[in-house]
Amino acid sequence: MKRLHYQIHEETMYIVPVDNDGMIESRIGEAYGEGIECRLNPNKVIERNCRSHSQNYHARKDLSKTLTGISSKVPVIIDLFGSYIYFCTHSDRISENNWFNINHIQSYMNDEGMTRVLFSNNEERIIDISYTSFNNQYLNALKLHYKFNQQKEKYQKKEMSMQFQYPTMGRGEAARVNETIYHSYISYINGLEVKREV
Repeated sequence: MKRLHYQIHEETMYIVPVDNDGMIESRIGEAYGEGIECRLNPNKVIERNCRSHSQNYHARKDLSKTLTGISSKVPVIIDLFGSYIYFCTHSDRISENNWFNINHIQSYMNDEGMTRVLFSNNEERIIDISYTSFNNQYLNALKLHYKFNQQKEKYQKKEMSMQFQYPTMGRGEAARVNETIYHSYISYINGLEVKREV
């Protein structure tokens, strides 16, 4: 039975389009088990997952643009913590779009004008996109991953310098400080996205 919605998680490898009598739906690959079918097209799956992580898709795109300067076929961070970074093969105006989790791309190679992708579970798929285009999209996603973590580290160092006023701390105190830094960072990221929306 096809799902009406799908929740992206750490084992989600890809979301690819499937034509069902003229309706574009999704096939979702996970690192373990069989593929999952969803009635939503791949773009809608991504959009709904952004919403389930407290942001809309356009805010996530704007964050990516701010961090990387990329303006076309923008990769997105689905969650607020940078755990799920996905890149697409086509414009998000096209429902026949493929989305890939960079964490599960093992390798990829040219295959007669298309791209053969090997995933973390050794599954292979041939994607109807040139190797050059796929490589560009993959590198854009890596750039987003790097820039996001760079900003996160800068923010954490700033917070740490403000928080650590004493030379020694007990484990409980350190845990409270880390939790404070974490919540402050989430507020900072949300603030970035609100500024982009305004």
